[in-house]
Amino acid sequence: MKVSLLTLMIPTALVAALAFFAINSMQPELDKIHNDIQANYDRVEHINAEEFLALDPGQIVVFDVREPDEYAISHIAGAVQIDPSIDADAFFDEYEGLLAGKTAVFYCSVGWRSSELAQRVDDVLVDEGVLGSYNLMGGLFKWHNEARPLMSTTKEATSSIHPYDSQWGKLIEDQTSIDYGPATGQDDN
Repeated sequence: MKVSLLTLMIPTALVAALAFFAINSMQPELDKIHNDIQANYDRVEHINAEEFLALDPGQIVVFDVREPDEYAISHIAGAVQIDPSIDADAFFDEYEGLLAGKTAVFYCSVGWRSSELAQRVDDVLVDEGVLGSYNLMGGLFKWHNEARPLMSTTKEATSSIHPYDSQWGKLIEDQTSIDYGPATGQDDN
């Protein structure tokens, strides 16, 4: 039986197209989540990855608003891990020295926790002369999905990312990069 080249190319093209759409299908979901975040935290300014990277690194303080076990797997280089539930006064007491005359950028997995914190501390930041504050759009998941650099706690580059939980982890395109860290008893459904 003679098989034409076209007959072989169509299934290959179809598989490639399906893989492309499966990989890029997370972006619309993260965009929808971001729209919900903006609606819920209307006082928070947002910045995308390109705008973030264009900022002068010496003029910003980056806060990772996730739990220590999430931060330990990976984070943006130079980010300071911060308790998501910290109140505004404690936040400023703790980080006042870092923030003087700078811009604060907050991120978490997708932007909920970081937007909540950014809104909670906004008045204190303004009163104390911080130049501005932003939430990173799409959080670390979008950053990771765009293949941007992540660091481990040993200050080495890593492609691993903590998924928060099995449901939110579905927003991570490269499922092989998911890492819950040491045995946690986490539900990996």
